[in-house]
Amino acid sequence: METRQKELLYDLLKEFPEYIDEIEKNGINNLNSESVEKIIDILLTAFTNYGLEEDDEPNKYGLEIEDLIDIVNDAD
Repeated sequence: METRQKELLYDLLKEFPEYIDEIEKNGINNLNSESVEKIIDILLTAFTNYGLEEDDEPNKYGLEIEDLIDIVNDAD
């Protein structure tokens, strides 16, 4: 995971420090399945709320969130 991606992920998870702690402790590729599900839910909410243009196409922020979703999904 690139530095920018990690910063964005941590920003999106700031209200859920337990997931940041788990990532720091175990790494993104060693999350338990429940954490992966919860983090994906958080990312999908952010994508829906902030990552779409008027025509429902992803904006730049949405594309970054999509990349994070792929990274977290690969951890499962």
